[in-house]
Amino acid sequence: MFLYRPMGVLQNRKLYLPAVTIIAVVAMLLVLIGLSTYRNLDRQQKRALALLRSQGVTLLRSLEASVRMGIRSGHWREDSVGRLIQEMARDADVAYIYLFNPRGIIVHASDPARVGRHAQWTPALDDERQVKSRIRTLHGGRRIYELAKLYAPFRTLPPDLRDNRPGTRHMHAGDTVVLGLNMTFYEAARRQDLRHAVIMAAILLVVGSGTLFFIFVTQNYYLVDRALKESRDYTRQVVRSMANGLLSVDAEGRITSWNQLALDLLGLSEPQLQGRRLETILDFEATGIGRALYQCRPSLDREIRYRRGAGDEIPLGISASPILADDNLCNGAVVILRDLRQIKRLEENVRRNERLAALGRLAAGVAHEIRNPLSSIRGFAQYLRHVLRDRPDARQYADVIIREMDRINRVVGDLLTFARPRKIEARPADVRDLVDHVARLVQADAGARRIGIEKQVAPDARRVVLDAAQITQALLNLALNALQAVDQEGTIVIGAHHGAGGVHLWVQDDGPGIPAETREKVFDPFFTSRETGSGLGLAIVHKIAQNHGGEVHIQSPPPGLERGCRVEIILPENAGEA
Repeated sequence: MFLYRPMGVLQNRKLYLPAVTIIAVVAMLLVLIGLSTYRNLDRQQKRALALLRSQGVTLLRSLEASVRMGIRSGHWREDSVGRLIQEMARDADVAYIYLFNPRGIIVHASDPARVGRHAQWTPALDDERQVKSRIRTLHGGRRIYELAKLYAPFRTLPPDLRDNRPGTRHMHAGDTVVLGLNMTFYEAARRQDLRHAVIMAAILLVVGSGTLFFIFVTQNYYLVDRALKESRDYTRQVVRSMANGLLSVDAEGRITSWNQLALDLLGLSEPQLQGRRLETILDFEATGIGRALYQCRPSLDREIRYRRGAGDEIPLGISASPILADDNLCNGAVVILRDLRQIKRLEENVRRNERLAALGRLAAGVAHEIRNPLSSIRGFAQYLRHVLRDRPDARQYADVIIREMDRINRVVGDLLTFARPRKIEARPADVRDLVDHVARLVQADAGARRIGIEKQVAPDARRVVLDAAQITQALLNLALNALQAVDQEGTIVIGAHHGAGGVHLWVQDDGPGIPAETREKVFDPFFTSRETGSGLGLAIVHKIAQNHGGEVHIQSPPPGLERGCRVEIILPENAGEA
């Protein structure tokens, strides 16, 4: 459902992939080394058994050779075989040796008590060269390696010694000799190999465990380091995205960190701020930073006027908090800078609205009381003009009275419009039609004074929701003010475009402009610089824009020009719904 969850899983898989790979490699090495150790043990066992077999075959052939030597010497007797077998049994590697006939009866043995008994192992042998072997386990757990071979000492004797004379019965033709060899050396070697294998396995286990431990330690370090970097980056993003400027200073008051908004508010660049003492920029006493840095006591919401490098002065709200170490000593301070320009504008608007509200209530009462007598006076003036129709000199006074009554009535109407503005009747309206209509209304007056009227409506201008009648009145007031401000053969531009904040409707002239000292007062009721003006035109414009949720901005002179004035009404999209 959420994108960040599978991405987090993928990141975790990427983080653990090296560790899993190394663990798999270590496991494969353990398996390979285990298989190699098993094969080495098996190979050693086969070699030891082959060595025992070779040793046993050698002893059996030595027995036959000794018998042949005795027969050749002519001193060989029947009991000579028994003595030879007993002599061979004295070898430490020989456990026992015996000779049994084809019926399985032991005829000679290293242990005389076994003579005449049946042999326990009577393997079938095909020829004199064949040797069979087996491993026999005795009752006490002792293991014996047995070899069986046809007894044939006469195989290489000359014919005169191999005949079947009665004196040669001791040759035991067709008998089988069985040799039992002790496996003590073999067992000791095997136990040593096993101990060596166990030791190697233990070493490998320790090394593998150490490797895994090192891997997990390294992985945990990597994860912690990564988490620390992510936390640091996130903290930087939070600080960078703060709506206020942020500075931090060390115990000596040197700037150690900041965000971009702090640079913008102070009008400084990073090289100008790096390692600089904050006291050279802001007054520690007036701002309360010294209280936080040297007394470890926070200072909140100090307000100062700060002059930036560009020369403009802005109001700043400053709060400073100490950075306390574990021993409660102050290691520095954190300074928050707040731009109070918007707050000051809002406060000024609140004060202006309070004044205007009081003035509006007064104006509404006065206008109501004046309007009724005005109607009576104008009626009597019209009657006098009719009565004095034969006296032109006296009639012109009646005409003057009527014109002045009309002017007073217009002022009273403006007062009522300002004091009690009509309810907004919002409908979709085309911005281009509004500009065209206002241009037509002032075209006659402009033509009489040879003043040019231009329209500049941007291609992106579109239909918006507003009260077309009130916005037309506001633009008309601005255009009439511009007509009175410019000289003959001047130029007035009426324009519209969509920009930051919504739709921008503006009127610009190339007259002398508005002086800076009076620019903040032009929206006050009855403030005017003309003798014939009522001082309500711009106040009504401001009221209409405010009722639509918009603003009025004045630029004098306009950007890129040396003279003139541009008054701009900025309305939000769907301003009639504000």
